[in-house]
Amino acid sequence: MNVSNAQSELFEALQSLSEAIPEMRIGQLIAAVGELCTDLHGRGLWDAADAEFLEAIWQFRRNFEAVTAVVGMSHNGAENGPAKP
Repeated sequence: MNVSNAQSELFEALQSLSEAIPEMRIGQLIAAVGELCTDLHGRGLWDAADAEFLEAIWQFRRNFEAVTAVVGMSHNGAENGPAKP
């Protein structure tokens, strides 16, 4: 993957993430993904390769979707009330 394609893919992934989590400002997203990148690769925003940052974006999205699904399931259960015997 050349630099131009990698950057295009990064921007597309970041835009998609921003659309999935509109309550977060772009700076917040970049900072949060940068922290995750540090956790995953030991390199943060300044030192991470584009491929590493892209992987962190994907992982952040998967984490967000997993938490959203769990929270959604717990809310659905709460709305229905306790199960009747």
